[in-house]
Amino acid sequence: MGRADNKTVMITGAARALGRSHALLFAEEGADLVLVDLGRESGGPYAMPGRKLLEETARDCRRLGSRVVTAVADVRDQSQVDAAVAAGLDEFGAIDVLVNNAGLLAPGGVMSHELSEEDWQLVVDVNLNGTWRCARAVLPHMAERRSGAIVNTASTGGLVAFEMFSSYVASKHAVVGLTKALALEYGRLGIRVNAVCPTTVEADPALRTESTAAVAASIGSSLEDYERSSASYHALRRLVTAREVSEAVLWLAADTAGGVTGTCLVVDGGFTAR
Repeated sequence: MGRADNKTVMITGAARALGRSHALLFAEEGADLVLVDLGRESGGPYAMPGRKLLEETARDCRRLGSRVVTAVADVRDQSQVDAAVAAGLDEFGAIDVLVNNAGLLAPGGVMSHELSEEDWQLVVDVNLNGTWRCARAVLPHMAERRSGAIVNTASTGGLVAFEMFSSYVASKHAVVGLTKALALEYGRLGIRVNAVCPTTVEADPALRTESTAAVAASIGSSLEDYERSSASYHALRRLVTAREVSEAVLWLAADTAGGVTGTCLVVDGGFTAR
């Protein structure tokens, strides 16, 4: 039996990178999927995944045996988020798990006073407000069923600070706070809310990872040099893989973590142990 049998899982930012990794693992473990992404190649500081990449993720998940619904939605728009949730409910009748994965690392790489207000608002609106909007859309349904799990994507940047990425750090610290507040509010209704806090994730061409390279470029580094330098700050002397982060998300979402809520599961190779 799979660890996600008989569950419907909604994943935002599912077209590539961690979102694609999460989708593939949940598919392997028996889940039906509602896969959501922006669906256009503009709208951020680096190339956003188009509809083609979202459908590639869906195709690969169907090959693993999952039933899949795809939805194009910008997490900055509540009406689009609501429509994606409605599509999932129409097809499957329930959403058991929400994985809030959509997020932005940049614009960044500059001193805080050099950020424009638009740059600041973009990161906060996607990372924090988008997480809240998606939770807001699924929580009434979960509350009615008195069952559900939400896994928010925070970061080691939600626990410690990085220079030159103050908007990202602020937004991810806020996601940690939101996670705890929702856990307290909805625990009595049988809904668990947790966060996963990954460190820098090793780039994986098969997952169409681009954000790490964009961050490296923003500080004037190559991807290879950035990953090598970053790895030296980790106790394991390597970066974590997308699959390792996905395993943590799956565990938080599964019934075997039924007693876990309001916590942040750190997947960081020892980065924050210093």
